[in-house]
Amino acid sequence: MVKIVTFRWNKSGFQSSNLWKTPFLVVFFGILAACSAPRELEDSEKNLLIQRVTERWRCLERNDYACAYEYLSPAYRNVFSYEMYRNRYFSALERRLTGVKVVAYDPDAAVASVRVGVMSRPLKSTSSASRAIGITPTNLTEAWLWGSGKWWYAENP
Repeated sequence: MVKIVTFRWNKSGFQSSNLWKTPFLVVFFGILAACSAPRELEDSEKNLLIQRVTERWRCLERNDYACAYEYLSPAYRNVFSYEMYRNRYFSALERRLTGVKVVAYDPDAAVASVRVGVMSRPLKSTSSASRAIGITPTNLTEAWLWGSGKWWYAENP
């Protein structure tokens, strides 16, 4: 009888110690990630971000959603599969990137706002209205996250 009581006490003690470890590890890794993010974006870091944005848009110009999916943040990809992403955004658009500019950076959140200029038009003109509209210029603002030594596109679910 004494052994059973001792065993149960040890087991509950072990579980409670794990409950304390989890928040500690989350805070520790959060601080570690924040410390690894650049405090200010130097020209070389801005160029790396612009390069990542441009590479992602080159994928979208080719309607290569598997390629574009690889630029999404790891957290997003853990929740949303490639099939879910592709089904959500599959379109028959012809896109052309016209410009990329970093407009803001928050070092505490390790998030950059990037303005992207895109010209787009439907691949198939399905109506007279789409034929009349033709090519449409658009300016988009995207959020890009710094993590694991790379910039990741922050998709809104």
